[in-house]
Amino acid sequence: MKKLILILSFGLLFSGVSAQLPLLDRGVQLGGLWCFPLHGDTLTYVYLPKQASLAQGENGLPQFSYMRYVLGGAAGGTATGGSTIEEADGGAILNFLVLYHTPEELISNAQGLLRERLKNDSIRIRGPLLFDQGRYSLVSSVLSSDSLVKRSMLLTNGNAPVMQNNNVALSFGLTPLTSKILTQNFHMATPDVSLVFDMELSGLTENYDATLEIDWSEVKTHQSFNAGGTVYFVSADVKLALDELMKSQAIKLTVNGSNSEMEGLLNTVYEKLLGLLFAPVQPESLPERQQNDLAGALSQLIGNGGALSSGNTTGFGLNVGYQLKHLNSTGKSRLYFKGRSTVQRHHFITFNVGDLYKQYGDNEELFADKHLNDSRFLRRTILVGVDGDLEKEFDQMLNSVTVILNKEHGNGEVTTQTALVNKGSLANTQKPALVYGHYDDSTRWLEYRQRTIWQFRGGAVYESGWQTQDAAMINLFVPFVRKAIKLEGNLESLKQQGIRALSVQISYPFFSQQKQERITVSTSDSLQDKAFAITQPAGAEEVNYTITWIRNNGQTIEKTGVDKIGILFVDELPQ
Repeated sequence: MKKLILILSFGLLFSGVSAQLPLLDRGVQLGGLWCFPLHGDTLTYVYLPKQASLAQGENGLPQFSYMRYVLGGAAGGTATGGSTIEEADGGAILNFLVLYHTPEELISNAQGLLRERLKNDSIRIRGPLLFDQGRYSLVSSVLSSDSLVKRSMLLTNGNAPVMQNNNVALSFGLTPLTSKILTQNFHMATPDVSLVFDMELSGLTENYDATLEIDWSEVKTHQSFNAGGTVYFVSADVKLALDELMKSQAIKLTVNGSNSEMEGLLNTVYEKLLGLLFAPVQPESLPERQQNDLAGALSQLIGNGGALSSGNTTGFGLNVGYQLKHLNSTGKSRLYFKGRSTVQRHHFITFNVGDLYKQYGDNEELFADKHLNDSRFLRRTILVGVDGDLEKEFDQMLNSVTVILNKEHGNGEVTTQTALVNKGSLANTQKPALVYGHYDDSTRWLEYRQRTIWQFRGGAVYESGWQTQDAAMINLFVPFVRKAIKLEGNLESLKQQGIRALSVQISYPFFSQQKQERITVSTSDSLQDKAFAITQPAGAEEVNYTITWIRNNGQTIEKTGVDKIGILFVDELPQ
């Protein structure tokens, strides 16, 4: 059997930026708030945002509205079953804004407890920890369907803002039956409308000294991996599979020295294994059937996650699924964890509407019943929402996004409107909006078509197809994903085989363009931090590569192929 020895160094060369990263293994919970010291300045702490709630308007009321409306005419137009009394047509519109935040009294209390515990009045809590990225998931069986049979479902998800006190806007149009169920459900102490934020953060580990050995033959035969890449996992499934592999010694961890930081080390090890064996999958990027399967599994995980309140950090995300990568490696691999390293962790914040009706049920600014009898004065505003990651893309690769709305009215007229989103428009507090009126639209007035045109720096253009929807907001999500392709291998082994240097070139499509990148490495160098950072259209996986090895006598060896897993092993010379 061919043996592969994979030697990785997880040490970190500290800089001014890394000195400000939090020490994740030294977090303390004080007065219900998790706080972490900064590397290089352990008298300064940052905290994890604590809770989520409805945003408040200038009038001090929650930014929430639930309006049930009744149309003037009967639903069917004729009496049925001999009865002359029928329910009128109508429904409801639910709209609310959610944010995560931390009460000032919690911060002040935690700072006092820190100073008391460490007996040092110079300790201060600087502010909230800035997240790298985040996702939110809304779970509700009431909003998801008129069916009373369906249980808790993942209704929608998307990117969350990376800083606290920024709003996530959610809006739904409900049928008469759904509105009746939801109205009764609002009388409960915990209504069936819940939101979970899954926030990713970066920080430093403790100084580890450990070795991880992977027996690929044992890993491939594990029951969780028999179906290959056709099965989608959620975080609980992934952790269970990794736990079983560790117990069976298919993956063996050897710790040198103290085991006092074992929990933090295991989080770091699992994070590395997660990236090596699995690729994250967003439910909305899959075909409809697979999307429903994964969304159902995720919603069950969240629905059973009453314990997923704000707590310590974990290495697994909640709001994405995972797909097993193609496992081509054989033999055994060894990964070395030495010194501090930069790692990613996840933090969960949960939200429920709560007893809002008990407090504001008689306030028509929040809960209202309206009779709509004159359609001539109606017009509809469609807001354009921007996810938390889009703004920074205008600094990196985007010029603008054009949103086009097309509404065909019942009398034959057509309304076409466009909205331009760019860096300048994002600075405005008022969201871009598209508006259309009511022109004899007795049915399907809420439905419209929309598409987007994305213009990138350098000339690439992406145009989406037309989509029909009835939501009160068009949410813009970046139609591409970022990924890293790492170079791994034993350069010393290549050097002993007479290899002086190697060059790796990759090429991949980016919408209307073809991009190429190259990295050249001497065998006297290190592969640490040698990686391509690329951007691909959502759903694209393949990257073409060419590896060229240069011998000491100037002769070259070349190998071409296609990569799907994000790792190129450069120490495997072609036969």
